Amino acid sequence: MMRREMRQIADRPALALMLGPLPLLMFITLAYMFQAGLPTSLPVAVVDLDGSYMSRQVTRMVDATPEVDVTLRLSSLTQAKEALVARRAYAVLYIPQNMARDLQRGYRPDLVIFINNQLYTTGSIAKRAIGGALSTFNAGVSVQTRMARGSDRDSAMAAANPIPLQTNALFNPTLDYIQFLLASIMPALLQVFISVSTALSFSRDHHNEAGLARALRLGRTPLRMIAGKMAPYTIIWCFMMLFTDAILFGVFDAAFNGSILLHCLYSLVFVLACQFLGATSALLSRDAVATLGFAGLLTAPAFGFAGISYPRMMMSGFAQGWGAIIPLTPYLELRTDQVLRGTPILTSLPTMGWALAVAAGWGGILLLLIWIIPRKKAKQKLASAQEDTSTPAGQGAAS
Repeated sequence: MMRREMRQIADRPALALMLGPLPLLMFITLAYMFQAGLPTSLPVAVVDLDGSYMSRQVTRMVDATPEVDVTLRLSSLTQAKEALVARRAYAVLYIPQNMARDLQRGYRPDLVIFINNQLYTTGSIAKRAIGGALSTFNAGVSVQTRMARGSDRDSAMAAANPIPLQTNALFNPTLDYIQFLLASIMPALLQVFISVSTALSFSRDHHNEAGLARALRLGRTPLRMIAGKMAPYTIIWCFMMLFTDAILFGVFDAAFNGSILLHCLYSLVFVLACQFLGATSALLSRDAVATLGFAGLLTAPAFGFAGISYPRMMMSGFAQGWGAIIPLTPYLELRTDQVLRGTPILTSLPTMGWALAVAAGWGGILLLLIWIIPRKKAKQKLASAQEDTSTPAGQGAAS
């Protein structure tokens, strides 16, 4: 059965392309896109209506942050809006008139940051960088003001920040998008490729004239038939998982803090679960086109339900349920626990059980369909044959 499947892969160039060159090309392209790790030098604009030494100092401090570059110095908010809409700037800092004078008189001038919230990621990075520079400037102004009133430097610094706040990012302190986003997008793409390739394999047997009966005869039992058909794809996709890990941990030198054995185990379970899902979608569809549509419907939006970009606890019950039955969700949770957090194995066991349950669920549905569909087709053929043999006899009796 396995040799038959390998011959069919070799005879179908489109399927062979899906199993190797196409995902490799996409992964290399993604790696090139995310090679910087963190977006830097984002263009921002400054509208400085004050023109004082202090306002220029604010601009220099903002420009000194690695995340943004002050590329535009504009004279009005109208120009700033045009720059945001045209995407020549990801954020705008507005400095009002008389800022320096108001500070010297003890007033609090309002400096405003404008961002295009449609570009949420870049806008948030720019806002965070500008806000950090302004906080540093505010602290410096407060210290200088208190020292001018007669306080010593230590007292002025303590009064400027009476309750120090220390923030420590535990698991991704550099806000690296390789660890956060690239490590999640690659498995999401793999889930699509694994499911669709397996769906095409089972769809070929399901929708041909002989149906699954011939594949079952060659495999002798449903389990052996499934194992024989899936084995070549399982091997290929496991090597592809190794390739993505080689990019992350080898090329980008990402940290790995957990158990390698558990990582290999849940990666294998992820591949098998995706294959079961793809095969099930093939057996539930009427033709190859419907198979691709069904597999894509299940896997393509899965990243949005996995809890990476939006927390799962805040999703609706339907969204949480949908994400719970997709192999990507427990896989990414396990990967985050083991790769980033270094979670103890015992702590990850419930999530591992969840991943196994997803694989067992899709595998159980697949076995049930393989048991039902050939029998259903055999009954239909028998009924059709009986109708064909009974029709001439009825015509003779009538004559």
